[in-house]
Amino acid sequence: MIRGLIDTHALLKVLYASVAAGLSIAVVFSLAILGATRASDLRREGRDGASLAYGVLAAIALLISAAIVVYGLVLVTRK
Repeated sequence: MIRGLIDTHALLKVLYASVAAGLSIAVVFSLAILGATRASDLRREGRDGASLAYGVLAAIALLISAAIVVYGLVLVTRK
């Protein structure tokens, strides 16, 4: 009787979407942390070009992670 009440297709859709969202935000934010720490280390070593590249990586990854969060909030408020 309970089996008929559960929409397994919708449940699986929610499951893989949440796993994908969780992994993507974790990877992108990890790139932001990596970029920020490497930029700081390279700046101390005097390697300004590489430091700038890692700083740009950190900024872009931070913007993308913020965009993912905002997109998720928009999806939640629409439903």
